Amino acid sequence: MKVHLRVLVEMENLGKAMNALTDAGITGFYILEYKGMSPDDWKGFSIKEDPKSAIGMIHDYATAAVLICSVVDEKNVDKMVESICEELEGERYTILEVPIRRIIVSSGRKQNPE
Repeated sequence: MKVHLRVLVEMENLGKAMNALTDAGITGFYILEYKGMSPDDWKGFSIKEDPKSAIGMIHDYATAAVLICSVVDEKNVDKMVESICEELEGERYTILEVPIRRIIVSSGRKQNPE
């Protein structure tokens, strides 16, 4: 089975995380940039319910982070997780393992009828 491995790290730890994943055998990835806050970060804040205020507060106070995503064989996941945990010891990170039931890839080209 394939697993969608997702590793969320603070921006300054992107290189460490990528090196750990590469050493563990990752073959491809994509990243998404985030700004986020943990519950401890927003403790004591009162967020107004209008979207502009909420987004403004996140821009002002949130931590820059990166979500590294890759589709990997289930048999390789434990090795990758161990590698990340070792490399990022003492740092903040989140690892998600999402099982993949099916992958559909379209090239975007229509086939000609014969």
